[in-house]
Amino acid sequence: MNSSNAKPGMNRRHKLLASALVVGVLGTVAAGGVFGLFSATTSNSGNEISTGIVALSDNDNGSAMFNVSNAKPGDTWTRCIKVTYGGSLDADVHLYLKDSTGPLGAYLTMRMRQGSQTNSAFPSCVGFTPDASAGGSGIVYAGPATSETSGTYELGLPLVPFGQVAWAAGTSQVYEFEMTLEAATPDTLQGSTTGAMTVVWEARNH
Repeated sequence: MNSSNAKPGMNRRHKLLASALVVGVLGTVAAGGVFGLFSATTSNSGNEISTGIVALSDNDNGSAMFNVSNAKPGDTWTRCIKVTYGGSLDADVHLYLKDSTGPLGAYLTMRMRQGSQTNSAFPSCVGFTPDASAGGSGIVYAGPATSETSGTYELGLPLVPFGQVAWAAGTSQVYEFEMTLEAATPDTLQGSTTGAMTVVWEARNH
């Protein structure tokens, strides 16, 4: 057949098919190159983050330190309690007196000392020995037992065992509480009460 008799549309079709075949072959080569790459990996397994804990306990077995009736002006009562820190994070410990709403609270003073006790038997203070805080007296607080303006009263600065900067796991401390009803308590408060008081220790991670 004379090439001059070929239809123009056929030539264009042949060119398009040829181009498609070339693109297809190149694509196959390129794809074959991707799957043929060498590779290697390394890994770092077992990654995990866990939180620490703060935990406080005492030896009161659910009993109150002070349960006094028939008190009179000038009376003083002394009780001891052992507090133990069981958290994994070093912590500061704060002390609060809560919920004293009775009129007698304004005439109640408190002195608190920290130290140790060979055999801690709540609420006995037999064998209590103050540590070297406050020049050897062990006093960590002395003042009003309650606040006249608030139901929660923080007693001074954070409590820290002597010679330490914070409470560490397993640290124990014995506290001696001495409560006194002031001699100047007026006659008008006969038959009155302090109201129920709750002593609260709060640990805050350091």
